[in-house]
Amino acid sequence: MIGALAALGSSLTWAVGTTVYPTLSVKYSPFEVNGSRALIALLFFLPLSLLFDGSSGWSGVTGSHLSWMLLSMVCSYFLGDACFLWSVKSLGVPGALAIASIYPVWTATAGWIFKGEPLVMGQSFGIVLALFGTLLVILSGYRIQAEGARYGRGVAFGLLTSGFWALNSWAVAAGGAGLSPWVGNSIRMGIALLLCGVTASALRRKVRLGLPWGALRPYVGIFAFEAFGGSFFFLYGLTHTSLAVASSLSSLAPVIAVPLAWFRKSERLTATKVTGVLLAVTGVVILLTA
Repeated sequence: MIGALAALGSSLTWAVGTTVYPTLSVKYSPFEVNGSRALIALLFFLPLSLLFDGSSGWSGVTGSHLSWMLLSMVCSYFLGDACFLWSVKSLGVPGALAIASIYPVWTATAGWIFKGEPLVMGQSFGIVLALFGTLLVILSGYRIQAEGARYGRGVAFGLLTSGFWALNSWAVAAGGAGLSPWVGNSIRMGIALLLCGVTASALRRKVRLGLPWGALRPYVGIFAFEAFGGSFFFLYGLTHTSLAVASSLSSLAPVIAVPLAWFRKSERLTATKVTGVLLAVTGVVILLTA
């Protein structure tokens, strides 16, 4: 139960992050935003890993852990985010997010095939309800404007994004096994910084390693809450419950964002959105009690 709640908590933190990340992405690249996320999170995780785990927590890190964590960050902070951005350029955020958000299906299927994780009837029904509710929320009021090759390109990149995000979930679950969330996330964020640095060097002056302080300063608290808290919950959830449950619960940020936006009076509720939220919440309840 705690692992499932942690996975749900990662959706909550990401929903908060979406209140500022889309705005920053208009002017700055995903690598600059992610570089700042990784740096802020690392400043928390590294000292906490030494405080709670000491050197013994790091002594159990193996080459397998590092390889899985590298794959995780390539599939999330690097290739996953890049494909998502390219999909957004063709389909817009709602269309791209709707396609990418089916990744729990691939994750649950992989867990069933390769890890022998059972999918009981209640869990399967909960996953379907949560996923359908999420898609309703995302696509509420959305109109497809792209046509022809542009539309096909957007769909292709959206499907690639869903595949990378599913592989990220698998890699975090495998790489985090046997490690504390403090140590595991210190490794993940260190690798993320390295990848963002390599990208910044390759693109030279077009991309920085992170956001300039003037752009970051108003949102430091949100960055800390999402990058640190979200990463902690995400890794803990994926290593303490099944892939099907964890990936489904960690994908509900669009649903959680609706009441947050309504509370901030930045979004109007519609019947479709309310229906989607209710379906997703019902699916979550089923997943937590099945």
